[in-house]
Amino acid sequence: MKKTNPALTNRIYRAELSHTPAGSPIATIVPINAKGPSAHHRQVASFIYDLASEMEKRSEALGAHWVISVEAWNARVIVELASETEAKAANEFLANLLSDRNLA
Repeated sequence: MKKTNPALTNRIYRAELSHTPAGSPIATIVPINAKGPSAHHRQVASFIYDLASEMEKRSEALGAHWVISVEAWNARVIVELASETEAKAANEFLANLLSDRNLA
């Protein structure tokens, strides 16, 4: 799987990490410049869908059973766990992805 080079990644968004009550990791995408053109909800949604697409590809390569859920209206991507045993792997997966995409 090709990784994104952080040096070449546009730094217009950052990610805030949290978890659902069930323990599934959440990445909320936040524009760095809240008044810039990239902060428009359609631009944020476009970025989120691109990020989710990469997450799906990487999840398939890992053979993961979790589900990637997009909430564009909340600027969130959720890694919904298939079981509690996936929590550590999902957290590492998300941390690596966000680091690769220069969102951490």
